[in-house]
Amino acid sequence: MTNSINDWSYPFASGADSPLANLTNLARAKGGYYPMGANGLWHGGVHFDQGTGAAFDQSSVRCIADGEVIAYRIDSQYPASEYTGDIPRIKRAPFSTGFVLVRHRLALPPLGTSTGPTLAFYSLYMHLQDWAGYNAQASLLRPAFWCDGTYRVETQGSDLNARAEAHPRSTILAALPNGTEVRIDAGDGELRKLLSIVNGSTTPQLAPVEGVETLPGYLAIRYLKAQHEPRAKDEVVVLDTPIRIKAGELIGHLGQYQNHSDNAPQPLLHLEVFSCEDVPAFIASSRAHAARLPDEHKTLLKIHKGASKLVPHRPGIDSNNPPSINDEGMVIGVDLIVPQSLLDGLPADAKLIAPARKGDRSCSPEVRWWRLDDLLADQDGNPISGWLAEQEMITTRHSPWEWESYTCIEDGEPSASTLAYHLEALRRLNDDERASYQGVIDLSDKGPIKQRLHAVLDGNGDKKITSKEIRAAMAKPWQAQSIAQLITRHESEWLWNPNKWDELDELMDHSPASPNPNWLEEKKRIEKLSWWEKLGSGCGLTPDGVAWHFNPVRLILQHSTPTKLLVSREQLSQIMVSASDELIDKYLIPINDAMKTFDITTHFRIGHFLAQVAHETGELKFSEEISSGTQYEGRRDLGNFQAGDGTKFKGRGLLQLTGRSNYEQCEAFLRTMEKYSTLDITSSNNKASQLASDPNLSALASGYYWSKLKPKLNAAADKNDLFWVSVYINGWKPQSKPYYPNREREPNNMAHRAEMTERAFKVLGIRQ
Repeated sequence: MTNSINDWSYPFASGADSPLANLTNLARAKGGYYPMGANGLWHGGVHFDQGTGAAFDQSSVRCIADGEVIAYRIDSQYPASEYTGDIPRIKRAPFSTGFVLVRHRLALPPLGTSTGPTLAFYSLYMHLQDWAGYNAQASLLRPAFWCDGTYRVETQGSDLNARAEAHPRSTILAALPNGTEVRIDAGDGELRKLLSIVNGSTTPQLAPVEGVETLPGYLAIRYLKAQHEPRAKDEVVVLDTPIRIKAGELIGHLGQYQNHSDNAPQPLLHLEVFSCEDVPAFIASSRAHAARLPDEHKTLLKIHKGASKLVPHRPGIDSNNPPSINDEGMVIGVDLIVPQSLLDGLPADAKLIAPARKGDRSCSPEVRWWRLDDLLADQDGNPISGWLAEQEMITTRHSPWEWESYTCIEDGEPSASTLAYHLEALRRLNDDERASYQGVIDLSDKGPIKQRLHAVLDGNGDKKITSKEIRAAMAKPWQAQSIAQLITRHESEWLWNPNKWDELDELMDHSPASPNPNWLEEKKRIEKLSWWEKLGSGCGLTPDGVAWHFNPVRLILQHSTPTKLLVSREQLSQIMVSASDELIDKYLIPINDAMKTFDITTHFRIGHFLAQVAHETGELKFSEEISSGTQYEGRRDLGNFQAGDGTKFKGRGLLQLTGRSNYEQCEAFLRTMEKYSTLDITSSNNKASQLASDPNLSALASGYYWSKLKPKLNAAADKNDLFWVSVYINGWKPQSKPYYPNREREPNNMAHRAEMTERAFKVLGIRQ
């Protein structure tokens, strides 16, 4: 079983600025809501599709938490259903069956030597891209868990030496021609142990030492390219040895899916989280354990319906003049749990502290005020904004391990009952059908999930819940959260159970005497999508397919660490080993903020960014102004048209922003941030020098350089391509002693850049 979770991630490279917006943005999806889909049937996951594309960077799918890949499937080419219609007569509708299944272990913080309860759960990434899609886009990143230790020699033409020891000057045993495919041992270091030759040969031929199964020799990893190709296609691959994966690492890419009613295929990801263990028992144990945890674990602020009020914002409210508890306000009419990460992410002028006051006759404690806009509603359900006072007994603090406001519901409602309810809610049943199904419709209405949904969102008064109502509710933070706190026990839709679907034949106007070919085709599709029974009991799945399902985005939101640093102080000091404690403290938060601002948030991006900063600044020691700038005088390509521009706009910042035009563009971008709305780094030399003297601006300017001026840098980092990362940072020029064989041109000091990259990757635990 994998180690417990240290990190969480949203399923894409970046999410919304507000954690709760990641939940409400699910309302933009065209279907696939939790826990009821657009067809009215129970639905165990959430969908990301064309509707959510504007809210999320859906260019790739990332693992949501540390875990281990246990199974996957990839289509060689999307299969297609053939539906009959009027025009055209046959409609071929492709659909992805590709998926990745990751197993995780959720463990509570220990109390001294006492460990808390744990829960094994799974994250499922369904409807992923087919193999044909990867072949059509050669530059598309591929999941590392496909690799299985296979690499290809890529030396730009020359042979690669196999050395006797893991040292670059040890004895050469043999030469491997360019293109040779090998398997190497996992590990760290510049040279890796050779295990076997997969394709090709060595000169002279290497043979295993007697009694040792692997070949002798060590190979330089920088001349090896991982061969990411799935072990098999069009079938479920169950890994004998699960492959560890970290939060934020690549899972794959959205696949194509076309429903019967769609005119064309659409991009789609179905994300699902479930557990086959006793979740109610785990939550009970978790709550008992959480009651003994220190207050530092209480990272959730609960606002209680009818208890708190919002004080409307007015001109003049600031740190010197905060709101008062006695100010008139609007009574809050809903419950809402706000994560500390949302509060920490508020602008500085939206979080104030009213200091404690003591006098002869009265005293008042310190009060924290948070300005919350568009998150809450009044007692009539109307959205309200304003200042919230955090007050003891009126607002309460909770640990994520308390599972505050979560409800576990077992739902065994038959699909026929659910569908009949749905069709009746949409007024699609005729009188005879309504009379025939009225009994099961009433039972469905009284079921535990419907009753909970009634309490949350029944807005049209007809006592029938529709997916349209669920979608509308999901756009409201307080209702979206309430629905997402349902944990439902249900049979998985990925277990092929023909009886369950045959029960729908009558409602789908199908019978042996009068068949419905499209419904028969749909059942074939459902069977082809299934995979549960192919995994077997060794993976920990229940044979009957019944599991407890969570809203995955709510789970991520709840357990993501508030204000989590992308690089910790200890890690930064281990990368910048010669930097003083003062420099580490000076740049720790600015570097983290810049990386978050400019989406330098995946492991490879962080590692390469910090390595290049380490090289360019001499491990932060030369992070101030390091050149006179005279060499840039008159450089029109940098916008230096005026006399003195070379000095005025010389290289400053962690990655040396240089030139008038680059300063002007950076200034314009940073001005879009509220904190820097009046920023001036162009009007005078003193103003420009802020990029060197102010660590926040120095880091932000470098993030801007990395992400905006050099937009190919993140893509190169994603491919773990040190050469091109360095080229985009430093350009390339003739070198008398190039680091890469047969390259006459490359950036300066490639050996040191490689050394810094290897160090950063080792410190951050990044596998190459």
